[in-house]
Amino acid sequence: MWEEENKKAVDLFQEGKLEQALELAESALKRAEKELGPEHPGVARCLNNLAEMNRTQGKLRDALPFWERSLEIRQKTLGEKHPEVALAYNNLGGAYFELEIFNKAESALRRALRIVEESIGPETPIMATCLNNLASVNRAMGRFPAAKPYYEKAIAVQEKLHGPSSLEVGVALNDLAGLFESLERYAECEPLYRRSLSIAEENYGPYHQHVASSLNNLASILVGVGQYQEAEALLLRAHEITEKNFGPCSPLTNNSFENLAEFYQGVDRPDDADKMRQRAKRSCSG
Repeated sequence: MWEEENKKAVDLFQEGKLEQALELAESALKRAEKELGPEHPGVARCLNNLAEMNRTQGKLRDALPFWERSLEIRQKTLGEKHPEVALAYNNLGGAYFELEIFNKAESALRRALRIVEESIGPETPIMATCLNNLASVNRAMGRFPAAKPYYEKAIAVQEKLHGPSSLEVGVALNDLAGLFESLERYAECEPLYRRSLSIAEENYGPYHQHVASSLNNLASILVGVGQYQEAEALLLRAHEITEKNFGPCSPLTNNSFENLAEFYQGVDRPDDADKMRQRAKRSCSG
């Protein structure tokens, strides 16, 4: 039966046995087409699984026709406004985005968003996903003003769904902050990174690597506005966390030393920059 093969393929995929999963998923698709006909929702599910497996292995161009055909089947069998059609558009839009086919990505994601608004509702996880994806597409196309309201709406949806101090909100805040940072609008960026840091500390505790990343993000903005003393303190704390988590000789710790060296070089403290680079060498030499 195609269902058994399809389920087994998904199990193998989740276990990390990608080649076996792909082979079985292809077999499940052929069985489903034979048992159900070529335009059955079960065939669409098999196609979606195959697309996801190919995407995971970096074979996006191989995945694309599976997503496209899955969408066509769902449109014919479920109707244009069905939630599964919205999911199919969202998947397809994501694939186009990763392949840098931005116009097609935007078109697919806009259709997904329209269906979500009409059929699923404004405060749902897929709404947040569609909004964030559309923001990312517009940002990639250099249309920064168009990206901003999508990011802001995504934050509002995540706050409603998960609460103002949730990790999902922290990620959404980082996305919007990154947009402002790329525009060098540091005054608008800073409070977003500060709030994201607070959320990371609240959810993970003071010594998690996500906290170190948030500290580095905030420090880069403070450098941009000339708040060097606080930026230095944040970078030193981020380094302490990274060294505690990964040891003195890991690539991440070396990157952290280099972040500090670049900071000191940028604020005309070359001796301190040299000290950081020497410390990095000593850490890995013995």
